[in-house]
Amino acid sequence: MQNRQFMYLQILTASRIFIAAILAAVFAAYGVSAWTILVAAILGGMAELTDLFDGMMARKYDLTSDFGKFFDPYTDSIARLIMFFALAHVGLVPLWLPVFMALRDVSVSYIRLFAMKSNVVMASRLSGKVKAWAQAVGFFLLLLIGLLGRFDFDVAMLVPYVAMIILLVTLWSLVDYAGYLFVLVKKNKS
Repeated sequence: MQNRQFMYLQILTASRIFIAAILAAVFAAYGVSAWTILVAAILGGMAELTDLFDGMMARKYDLTSDFGKFFDPYTDSIARLIMFFALAHVGLVPLWLPVFMALRDVSVSYIRLFAMKSNVVMASRLSGKVKAWAQAVGFFLLLLIGLLGRFDFDVAMLVPYVAMIILLVTLWSLVDYAGYLFVLVKKNKS
């Protein structure tokens, strides 16, 4: 029975990528409008809820695993990148933001691989969780700014500020992971 629960949990985790792909497809097919922004908000909310629920279920039913420790952040990264690239595609965020988000995620993945090669297990960092929250909240703020713009509210000047906050938190997380790797490797060699 536990194998079946584990499989359902991984399906729930993987669903984030498919939800994000649907969100991107809506923007790609229909452009940006009030209704596509609302659909994106609903789909983005669903993706974030799967992230919340899969973690709660894994802890509640003792389904945590090494696979899940890597698969969950992988799906988080891919889903958020799809969502932010979709926002960039329709002009709701500058393209440089998802590019830097991708740079951070790839770099942290390689940092974790390097740690593993050095026989160091690198657990998730608080900075990674703060980054995830900043990106999630920022995503919805950017959608809200885009929606308000459709109703003649001149709030587009807020986009660079929201994007810069997301960028700074994202880069801080990268520096934190890199610094932590340095400490772990140094301690492991001692």
